Amino acid sequence: MTASRRFTLPALAASCVLALLATGASARSAAAVPVPASDAEILAMMKARVDIDKKGSGMVVGLIDPRGSRVISYGTMSIGGAPAGADTVYEIGSITKVFSATLLSDMALRGDVKLDDPIGAWLPAGVKTPQFKGKPITLRELSAQLSGLPSTPANLAPANPANPFADYTVAQLYAALGSYEPARASGEVYGYSNYGVGLLGHILSLRAGSDFETLVGQRISKPLGMDSTAITLGADLKQRLATGYGMPGMASRNWDMPALAGMGALRSSTSDLLKFVGVNAGLIPSPLYPAMQAAHQRQHPIGKQAGEYIGLGWHILDKFGSHIVWHNGGTAGYRTYIGFDPDTRRGVVLMSNSHSGSDDIARRALNRAFPLTIHSAPPALVAALEKRGYEQIGALYQELRAADPQFRLDEAFVNNWAYEMLMQGKLKQSLAVFKFNATQYPASSNVFDSLGEAHEKNGHLDDAIASYQRALELDPQAKNAQDSLKRLNALKQGK
Repeated sequence: MTASRRFTLPALAASCVLALLATGASARSAAAVPVPASDAEILAMMKARVDIDKKGSGMVVGLIDPRGSRVISYGTMSIGGAPAGADTVYEIGSITKVFSATLLSDMALRGDVKLDDPIGAWLPAGVKTPQFKGKPITLRELSAQLSGLPSTPANLAPANPANPFADYTVAQLYAALGSYEPARASGEVYGYSNYGVGLLGHILSLRAGSDFETLVGQRISKPLGMDSTAITLGADLKQRLATGYGMPGMASRNWDMPALAGMGALRSSTSDLLKFVGVNAGLIPSPLYPAMQAAHQRQHPIGKQAGEYIGLGWHILDKFGSHIVWHNGGTAGYRTYIGFDPDTRRGVVLMSNSHSGSDDIARRALNRAFPLTIHSAPPALVAALEKRGYEQIGALYQELRAADPQFRLDEAFVNNWAYEMLMQGKLKQSLAVFKFNATQYPASSNVFDSLGEAHEKNGHLDDAIASYQRALELDPQAKNAQDSLKRLNALKQGK
């Protein structure tokens, strides 16, 4: 995964920026009750993500609440292909982990296992399991990302990096487990481990006497009528499988993970996952609900960030008045999300065939107070700047902040945006944006280093020197600023 340049537009989709500028009105009420984005706003965000940001060829969002469920779709299953829709199949990646958690919780309620059983209790005799000062890893800790195991096993060495888990075997899984030496006891620190939950799925399959796909089918998919959820796809599901894309326009390989299926091997559709989310949210009755509800309970905080917790498999986010139980997923060419708020009884599913996630759109479908991640400069904002002049970007920003105090322009995005204009020969426009960034982030050496380059390109040598000097004051190790100052001072002295 690659980092994305971004800024946040928490109240509106990119295409609605001009309306905000025209009215000056806040898009959210002051009420604490979470207000979901409208269907029209969700569709606008989806269009921007696909058409402007080039994140895959299509996107599907499913929504469920006490009134029922509905699906909003935009784009196609592949470039130039059939429209994407409710029954389009996607790799759901790590969303598989909450299926593993549901199985664990259900098997614990049935008495098949106990949450605090050590993992060695259900592995074959002779498999060495890690311990720290005599404390073993438990099933609960595998599911709650407290095992201490690494994200991927140390002996992962794929023959084909485009399908990295396809040839990883159970024997290798056991070997990695036996060679792992923990630095601390499990249960103490949250640490996301694909390997750990893959191991959990393997253990539960051993206990049930079946493979993971069969176990999910018997205990979850079939009881809930989820006919499009599987690992091995038949002819019909293959025909409905969206093409995954890594970089724009470049199709990616589908992933297989036979030994670690519990961490991310499932494929599913929006229609199916709406059923799964509906039962989890208590909107659709099912005997599985007690097991699901037990998996939603907090197990441990996630880091030091307030309002973030881990349950069994599920992540929990308490923010902006929402209590969202969620998980996302990603493989080479797919990014997916499911979540629900048990207080408002709203749920969401988002499926996309892009290597870049759209969790922000899904969260805004539950509560529009969550910020929207913008990967490209919105045309509406650019149009406003072209009309009013880029030197007015500070005033424009203050108007947007007055209308919505959570509006933020991210330093990295603005810097890269300004560089794009600089490379296009838009010297004055880029300089205005670089200057704006320096006023917003006056403690950033990188911002002043970039501003120095913009001044230099515009022929303002004294201002360039001043900017490079400020960059060096903020970071004495800033090599580009050092080199640029030597070069410009020599130039001024005629050397």
